[in-house]
Amino acid sequence: MSTPNTSLPLAALVHDDDQHHMELLLESAARQLQQQGLNIGGLIHRQDRYANGNKRMQLFDLRSTQSFELSQDLGSDSRACSLNPQALAQASEVLRKALADGVDLVVVNRFGVAEAEGRGFAAEFAACVLAGAPVITAVARRHLQDWQRFTAGLHAELGADEQQIQDWCHAQIRQRQDSRTPQPMRQQAPKARA
Repeated sequence: MSTPNTSLPLAALVHDDDQHHMELLLESAARQLQQQGLNIGGLIHRQDRYANGNKRMQLFDLRSTQSFELSQDLGSDSRACSLNPQALAQASEVLRKALADGVDLVVVNRFGVAEAEGRGFAAEFAACVLAGAPVITAVARRHLQDWQRFTAGLHAELGADEQQIQDWCHAQIRQRQDSRTPQPMRQQAPKARA
């Protein structure tokens, strides 16, 4: 993968469909940045199985112990969407609070079908970008075209390289911190009197 564009404050960890190692990389990168004393906020995603074998999805707030049961166990015979809209709405508050608190970097667990349809965390992605907050997320290949349309192509694509992810995050955080630093006012020399 080529060197990512670090001037763009929006990045996607692109991964193969149904491969969730990027979400683990995303969490690892966020935790490392926090250990370095940086203010990282947002949500991470973990997936396992209910006792009946159905997929179980949870979101975790990076700045607290709060978790959200993103899926509903509808039974082993159910084919309905198991996404819990109430948990999604509650978790969206974590992203809004991270933005309001002025974190250095916002982690959004993933861009998926809900966001592609303008639901899920679509509004939170947009609010972060409009506020100038750098955002990093995971995107499955099957959603890459929707992601490109959503971002108008203005994003960096990152691979499964921890150093590349860390480098992009540090570059974004430096740019954000530099943009917050007040620039000294230039004093004009007094005009000479004639």
